[in-house]
Amino acid sequence: MKPVILESIRFSSIDVTTRTTWVFAEIFDAEGISEVVEITSGNNSSAVAKTLREIGNNINGLSISGDSELLSLLTITTKALETDTVLATAMSALRTSVSCFQARYESLSLTEHLGGTVKDKVPLYANINRSLLGDNRSPTHFAKAAEKAVNNGFTTIKCAPFDEVTSDMKLGDIIDASKTGLERVRSIRLSVGNQINILVDCHSRFTLETAPHICAELASIDVKWFEEPVAPETKSDELSQIASIIDLPIAGGESGYGTSFFDNLLDKNSLEIIMPDIKFCGGVNEAIKASLSASQKGKRFSLHNPSGPVSQLLSAHVTAAVSDSMPLEHAVDETDWRADIMSPAEEIRDGFFWIPIGHSIGSVLNQKIIQNKGVQWGIYTDKY
Repeated sequence: MKPVILESIRFSSIDVTTRTTWVFAEIFDAEGISEVVEITSGNNSSAVAKTLREIGNNINGLSISGDSELLSLLTITTKALETDTVLATAMSALRTSVSCFQARYESLSLTEHLGGTVKDKVPLYANINRSLLGDNRSPTHFAKAAEKAVNNGFTTIKCAPFDEVTSDMKLGDIIDASKTGLERVRSIRLSVGNQINILVDCHSRFTLETAPHICAELASIDVKWFEEPVAPETKSDELSQIASIIDLPIAGGESGYGTSFFDNLLDKNSLEIIMPDIKFCGGVNEAIKASLSASQKGKRFSLHNPSGPVSQLLSAHVTAAVSDSMPLEHAVDETDWRADIMSPAEEIRDGFFWIPIGHSIGSVLNQKIIQNKGVQWGIYTDKY
């Protein structure tokens, strides 16, 4: 297989809302070919860009035979990546870019390079939470957002309704504070009817004592999964105890790096559904490894992805390559110009992501949109 020799990086960022900025990295090889990855990481995005720039300088001109070789070339340990989110995000971006370059060198789609068969589309579920950030948090707002998604062809809706809850509250206070969140979920159910699936993300706001009570309430509303009632990264034993006494499947793991992280959660029966995020988990190849391990253990796989169109496209290729994958997450209605960031434009229709035809990911950044709405800077500048 032709080795990859990386030469430079060009960063782009684009403000989507007052709360969301998407950040991309176009990574160039020695022949001037580029592959684009996404490094959006909230308040950490600037630090990730800086780290990626530094790592890029360290491997500039080196011959890379595969994405996993980057760790040895940079003398970075898996343990360091498991405990340093910024480093893990930068390394995930580089590892993904190497996989994309190799797919292009082989004249394959990324799906094929990852061992899958070309598909024209993959199923999505609608995460309505990004469109509700800010003041639009009433039960009525949740219901209207869910109804809009259903009208656009989605059959599964995810929300994060428990704004008022924090895990450091007293037990009784958590139960009381959760009532508004439960009302938001009930409002969705009343709006969309019984044929639509509802998923609930708890953002690790509960405790070992309170999660079972909340789960029982959600089960009575016919919710289909219970996502991260406590943090998998730090409370895997508590998560395992919760899983043993509730009926709903627990999903999670969005911040974890490496297959061993997910294997640990699965072996403890902490999770029924693992949710790697390609921006954090080690990239597209590591996500594939995690999915295979989950399948062997009789568990399920659904990529985490409340992100921009580059991450969506990369995640769609991984989802297409995993034959038993559950639907892929899509953050609906953050902006009406989202699709135009890519060329060809992102196509989401009837609850499916339609994968563009072509080598590697099959699409590139639309430079006109980036230049009109965002900013670009090179690897040798100090913007970040």
